[in-house]
Amino acid sequence: MHYRIETLFCCLLILSSSQSTKAQVYHEIQVLDAQSGLGVPLVKLRANGQDYYTDSNGLLAFGSPGELDQDVAFSLTTYGYATGNWQLHTTSGTASQLTIQREQLAERLYRVTGKGIYQETVLLGYGAPIQEPLLNSNVKGQDSVQSVIYNGQLHWFWGDTLYEDGFGNLRTSGGTSQLPGQGGLDPAVGVDLTYYVDASGSSKQMMPLTQPGPVWVDGLFTVEDTSGREQMLTHYSRRDPNNALGAQVEHGLARFNDSQAVFQRHQVYPIDAPIVAAGHSFEHSLGGQDYIYFAESYPNIRVKKTWDAVNDPNQWEAYTPLIEGSLYDPGNPQLELDSQGKPVYGWKKNTSPMNTDMMEELAQKGLILREESPFRLKDIQSGNNVRLHRASVYWNEYRKNWVMIGNELFGDSFLGEVWFAEAPTPEGPWENAIKVATHHSSTENYTFYNPKQHPYFSEEGGRYIYFEGTYAQTFSGNPNATPLYDYNQIMYRLDLSLIDPLASAAIPGDSNHNGFVDGADLVLWQQGYGETSAGDADEDGDSDGEDFLNWQRQYTDSQKAATIELPEPSNVVSVMICFALIIVNSRWPMIPIA
Repeated sequence: MHYRIETLFCCLLILSSSQSTKAQVYHEIQVLDAQSGLGVPLVKLRANGQDYYTDSNGLLAFGSPGELDQDVAFSLTTYGYATGNWQLHTTSGTASQLTIQREQLAERLYRVTGKGIYQETVLLGYGAPIQEPLLNSNVKGQDSVQSVIYNGQLHWFWGDTLYEDGFGNLRTSGGTSQLPGQGGLDPAVGVDLTYYVDASGSSKQMMPLTQPGPVWVDGLFTVEDTSGREQMLTHYSRRDPNNALGAQVEHGLARFNDSQAVFQRHQVYPIDAPIVAAGHSFEHSLGGQDYIYFAESYPNIRVKKTWDAVNDPNQWEAYTPLIEGSLYDPGNPQLELDSQGKPVYGWKKNTSPMNTDMMEELAQKGLILREESPFRLKDIQSGNNVRLHRASVYWNEYRKNWVMIGNELFGDSFLGEVWFAEAPTPEGPWENAIKVATHHSSTENYTFYNPKQHPYFSEEGGRYIYFEGTYAQTFSGNPNATPLYDYNQIMYRLDLSLIDPLASAAIPGDSNHNGFVDGADLVLWQQGYGETSAGDADEDGDSDGEDFLNWQRQYTDSQKAATIELPEPSNVVSVMICFALIIVNSRWPMIPIA
């Protein structure tokens, strides 16, 4: 049976489970998604000058004194869906269903964290899919999720937590849930979280350092130690207590202590360490070697998935156009250039990774061409550039590509527009993107930041993917915070069959994955011959003669071929080139390269 029918049936069971105890003092209103038939959370219903919001089942218990048993005019608005106006007779104990059209591609499903997730559902006397539908472990609000499968369970961690009773926890909160099919809920229905709590029952500090300042984590991942035991590690950042957003006073790698259920310092890094775990991790194998990649915005950091490599900062690599061993200086960037003056993008050690800010700054100064960078998102419909803020990336079997969910800085809302993109390799080229969710309307905006995909929730071979992000008034310019929803995580689902292909096929010989085959690719091949760090255009695990042959076959611009100044190869590389040319002459028509 199709999953939508199963999910709808499940929701109907939930809503009908407590009919005998249903309170009769409200008029029930449920707002449904016209495409899926499921309830729509976060719908604002305005009546008699008052605003009301649906809960995670799309329900509203309407019935304040003087509002029942009369005709009431309702206006409905919510980000990404069509607006509407309805006249309802609010008879006590009866129900109305309203259907709205979804205008965005992503379907809003439910709130994951915070107070009153199913408040209206409970008021109406229905059962809820999670164990704590009103308040879980004193959590009123949480932002910036990290998640990973560890010891057979999903582990979740959040940046800051606001308490319902008391101030909150600024040193990372955590919890677990069961995987779908292994005791966990259908991801279309909800996530049933079990928090790590302190003696008071409140979500506890997951990294209780004695020094002052908030402690945030990102780049969460797992790796086996030398004994074969799985370890969960993360980058941690202790912030300046007077300037948490702006200043980091300590950072490093933390390891999870299972017996104490907290993170503890594993390695402390220099403040200016160029390469650290950041954003969200994913795994990729090249020629039999497993790597852990990290994408804060674009995928730009990786390390071999071995205990020794993870613990040696000198083995971490950054994807960057900078000269290896250099740190990014905006006033004097040390770019590695080929003989034609083009930047050489590649994996380099002890070097600053290229992120969105670096790429946009270099392009604005004319030091690189944005359209030749492997990181160059643009709206496929308008052609306008998309300035990526944060993202998460995973392989998607349905699309046969790496897929990205990211949010935009300076879009229709300041930080609330969510985009989908795909690329043939983790490095790119990341070019065409399509907006899948908005938090902008004609009258107001909201913020939706730090989006996170959940690949373990994907359905039908990756056709349906799930992602969440932090819904917050912060940075939005909106003077009104949404009750209960503000500063919390909201889950979305996206049907990828609705999106036309966005990525071009990988080009043989394109070592830097920017979508072009040019002299910079040959430079990478020459530098990385016999290694996996550069020049491995076909991603078979090493930079070898086949990569050179691929480059030569694709480098067909005769005008450039006549003028290109090839780098001086080493003796070993010279022998390899000669061997490659012999192979070429025996199998393909010769393409001049000089």
